[in-house]
Amino acid sequence: MPETYDAVRSLLTSAFRVPEDEIRPELTLGQLDLDSLALTELVLILHERFGVRVNAEHASRDTTVTQVVDHLDALRAGGTEAVASS
Repeated sequence: MPETYDAVRSLLTSAFRVPEDEIRPELTLGQLDLDSLALTELVLILHERFGVRVNAEHASRDTTVTQVVDHLDALRAGGTEAVASS
């Protein structure tokens, strides 16, 4: 998780100009001021960077940074069944 978290934090900073010191694992994407257009872009960037398809429901305004990271790690490990139920 630390590598994925760092990558997501870096992405939020570079692509969406969220100050790095404001990003914390428990914050939601909404609290980081990502609107619906930014969330759509985030899903596309995550697909491009990590090579996995992130469902929009796993990148909503109510999703925490930790939930995004955990979902990415599960998809990359091939554990999509476990993620779908959470």
